[in-house]
Amino acid sequence: MIEIQRQPPPGLVAGYQWREGDQLAAIGTTQLRDILDFYYLAEEEGEAEITIRDRDHRFSSYRVKTEDLNALAECFAPMEFRTCAAQCVFCFIDQNPEGMRPNIYVKDEDYRFSFLYGNYITLTALGRRGQQRVIDQKLSPLFVSVHATDVEARTRLLGIKRRIDVMETLRHLTSHGIEVHTQIVLCPGWNDGEILDRTLDDLVTLHPQLRSISVVPVGLSDHREGLVELKAVSVEDAQRAVAQIERRSEDYLRRYGSRLAYASDEFYLKIGAPFPDLDFYEDMAQQDTGIGMSRHLVEELRVGLEELRPQCAARPRVVTVLTGQLAASFFRRDVLPLLTDLPGLDLRVVGLENTLYGKGITVAGLVPARDFLRALTELPADAGTVLIPGAAINHDGLFLDDIAVDEVLGASGHDLRVAQDGLLDALLDVVYEGEGA
Repeated sequence: MIEIQRQPPPGLVAGYQWREGDQLAAIGTTQLRDILDFYYLAEEEGEAEITIRDRDHRFSSYRVKTEDLNALAECFAPMEFRTCAAQCVFCFIDQNPEGMRPNIYVKDEDYRFSFLYGNYITLTALGRRGQQRVIDQKLSPLFVSVHATDVEARTRLLGIKRRIDVMETLRHLTSHGIEVHTQIVLCPGWNDGEILDRTLDDLVTLHPQLRSISVVPVGLSDHREGLVELKAVSVEDAQRAVAQIERRSEDYLRRYGSRLAYASDEFYLKIGAPFPDLDFYEDMAQQDTGIGMSRHLVEELRVGLEELRPQCAARPRVVTVLTGQLAASFFRRDVLPLLTDLPGLDLRVVGLENTLYGKGITVAGLVPARDFLRALTELPADAGTVLIPGAAINHDGLFLDDIAVDEVLGASGHDLRVAQDGLLDALLDVVYEGEGA
């Protein structure tokens, strides 16, 4: 049953007075387990019979137009996700310090959220009933944390006792038309070298239902007390991994018409290699996991230069970008050279050391509020408009260390803004200000 969290529009169900705590129990003869059942059953046109269980546990049935059901969906309480029972040796949740946003400490292992939001799951908790539901309701694509297809290597990586052959599960799902995007967190000495080769070659046998494979380096914070000892990805490790992935991706391109496997942007920055061209990443299937994101931004800026040029000349601006060390190195290497000849734009980049997680964590999305606050106090008076990345703030307006963005904005003596929609849009917003004034 699905709980109603807020009052539906008046008259949505004629003759029924909604109250908080009421539940939508069934559509037709099918009992509802969650919102996915609702969406699956509400697709039919015409009318549907719904059953409501009120907060006093009384049931009543009504006929409604299925087109009106979408308005009801907006009133549902959020789904509670199922948590992960694995103890992955590289799990970043276990590397969080105290004092973070409460939801940072929750491990998600829910195939429904994988389908809805692209969350990665290990499939260790899916089970036969879950697999059948995925197939019956066509919950595709799913996003799967594979890490290794060798059963022994994966069992050790996931820290589980039960041996589970992930390829068996993936073959079953893909044979029934379910598409999958997969990910490998590369841990030197655990799943690199021959194991990485085998993992890539096993996964591509699932093509065309296999849509992509991303390989990302393990992230290690300073908070690993009592955890399995892991080695950070070195420059040499990254060079070997990129060579392996690119060699195989070229082979897959010849055989399947798609590269399928991609190394994350972080690998290219670590070894000082240029990013591949934009078309290398094909449909940008895993941009949100850092695959091709940097190249996309460079090309977006290159195209946007012609729009920026006259605006910068007419309204000179100083803009300072505060971001993580990794993004800062990317900006200095790939972005600033594009913008050096823009008249009137003085763009500065400040890379912040992560004092919450440690020097090993360099991505912008994990920079806490306290590091932005410290950097703001150290900026010169002529810093101009200061931009901070939207990736560091969640949808509730909170940084990782549970500090509200409004608190940071209010504490700054600078013209501080959140680049919520990316650097290009933020720069355009700044340089267009005052137009027509």
